[in-house]
Amino acid sequence: MDPTPAAAPEDLESRHRREKKELMARVTALRHSVSKGDKRKKKEVATEITTLESELEARHAADRKAAAEQPLPDTAQHGSEPTSEQQALRAGDDDDDDGGDDEEASAPAGGMYGNFGQARKQGGKKNKAKQRLQRRADEQRRQQEEAEQEAAGMADVAADETRALGEAVRAHGLAVREIRADGHCLYSAIADQLTAVHSQPTAYPQVRQRAAAYMRSHQDDFIPFMAREDGEMFGDDDYARYCDDIERTAAWGGQQEITALSHALELPIHIYQVGTAVLRVGGEEYGEKPPVNLSYHRHAYGLGEHYNSLRPADGN
Repeated sequence: MDPTPAAAPEDLESRHRREKKELMARVTALRHSVSKGDKRKKKEVATEITTLESELEARHAADRKAAAEQPLPDTAQHGSEPTSEQQALRAGDDDDDDGGDDEEASAPAGGMYGNFGQARKQGGKKNKAKQRLQRRADEQRRQQEEAEQEAAGMADVAADETRALGEAVRAHGLAVREIRADGHCLYSAIADQLTAVHSQPTAYPQVRQRAAAYMRSHQDDFIPFMAREDGEMFGDDDYARYCDDIERTAAWGGQQEITALSHALELPIHIYQVGTAVLRVGGEEYGEKPPVNLSYHRHAYGLGEHYNSLRPADGN
């Protein structure tokens, strides 16, 4: 059986465009996951975005390098026009004024020596194009390695937090149920609690809708504690946009949303974290009801703060 042929340059370009669009969508979701005024999380998300962009650029550079090493089709023989990828490779890096091609460019067009000079010219330009791609790939690889080294330095902190938090929740008969770290973690963790523990099948979009609805109808309870990134207090328009983001985007949820959801669900919410007592929200109003149990992680996930669901240990 013949081996699978390499992807055509047109397919490579289409895939690169698609992957760039997918990355843009992911970057948008990451940026929306940062709560307003949270500068530390904003910096962490910016680092994550830089790493993702660097990885994609390095991968694309490697793809282009591999494509450059494939034999170019004989367009005169097959009657097809060269693709844009091939044209770029044949053109070389005309912007690089190395002066290495001037001698070959002045060689006679015909005869044995003229053909030899043209071949050297084309080979030199293709080599320059490959070198340019390789330099770009090396730079992206260096940036990626630096990001990985920084992440490795945080590994021990994350491991210690995970171990300590696991011991703390086990003492209360609970076990961590992992929730995807995608900006929806608070709402997904509460949805998991409602579904698995409180027998109320729920998905995270419904939890977002309930949080937004409660905050819209109780604006006076929340807006005095909310400020823009420039330090100015929220106005009515700021608050309306904030509630819209809760409902319609992957904006990260925090203390305000937890308080709103405790009232909207009429359930206490208990937050377990390392180094402090259990945070109990809604205990005075709904303390007689079984709580929604969540764990709060500061260091264990790439985006920083994260919530997981805590199910009973015997039924996890």
